[in-house]
Amino acid sequence: MGLCPTPRQRTTSSGLLFAFIKKQKGVQRTQSFGGVWGEAPSNEEYTKFMARFAVICAAGIGDALILEIASHHLRLQGHEVVTFSDHLSGFGKWLPKAVCEKQPKPEEVEGRLKEFDAILVQHDNTEKARSILKLRPKKEVYTLYTNYRESKHGPLWADCDVVFDESLTMVANVKRALKELFLIDAGEGGNGLEKPEGVEYRKYGKRVIIHPTSTVSWKNWPKAKFLRVAEWLRDQGYDPAIVTSPAERKEWNSADLPQLEDLASFLYESGAFLGNDSGPGHLASYFGLPYLIIGRQERQMKLWRPGWHPGNVVTAPSWVPNWKGWRVRDEKWQMFISPRKVIKELRKSILNN
Repeated sequence: MGLCPTPRQRTTSSGLLFAFIKKQKGVQRTQSFGGVWGEAPSNEEYTKFMARFAVICAAGIGDALILEIASHHLRLQGHEVVTFSDHLSGFGKWLPKAVCEKQPKPEEVEGRLKEFDAILVQHDNTEKARSILKLRPKKEVYTLYTNYRESKHGPLWADCDVVFDESLTMVANVKRALKELFLIDAGEGGNGLEKPEGVEYRKYGKRVIIHPTSTVSWKNWPKAKFLRVAEWLRDQGYDPAIVTSPAERKEWNSADLPQLEDLASFLYESGAFLGNDSGPGHLASYFGLPYLIIGRQERQMKLWRPGWHPGNVVTAPSWVPNWKGWRVRDEKWQMFISPRKVIKELRKSILNN
């Protein structure tokens, strides 16, 4: 019998793993998933049920950094954890304790995950995520929904599925999910990133990182506007430094940072960050750098804004029409954020920190 029951299975599931986790947290009497009260197992019994976890991220760098909060804290509890992400291994010496593998393709899911006791998946509405859910009830699958709709995703599995609160950041939601599913207090949301030797925090205080791209074009503020802001920063005595993926370097004449490890060090030693809603902004937030994110709309950015240290977000005005059949704010949001508006926000909130 699986540890994550369907609604019909709740009356018979033993819920042993959850009971052991509660025991580890000091609860003397605990309720299993099946609703049966009884004595929690001894510590010796608990050690027999340390799980081998697979943590499956969505495709983005930011997703991977945020889901690594879960991996890191499960690992601290003694579980063996592998994070499936196409990006995290690129952080090299910044993530010395992480164990990472490339994302499974949908047809590889069953074979590559068969050795794991439990799976924690960020449901990104892909065929990969749907394939993972089909492993139930044979596998313990815990699911994080960033945008749950019952008509689309089906009924929730009790004690195994968490629906994110879209008024909170992704970081806050992952921390809440760890508490709800596993009784783990993730504190400030550390994910295991460690500063390597020889890297100095904000060594180049006048350097402002500009990240003008992202994984999808609709997230991108126009190139000409970014270059206008970079020119203004240069005129004010700052050193704007554009960072992109290696494939985009020629187009943007960006810094030579072949690996994410290099990007992390370059960013850590910089003074501030400006960019689209994308992975490097989350990294800037983790490092505690002043940052300004340019995003589509305020409601969406409540969930997707960086969630470690506070920073600033500028979005299209709420008065821009966004009605059914006339989604101006969704489709043309870039038109309503001017370089002047971004410069004003940089001057007010970012460059003085």
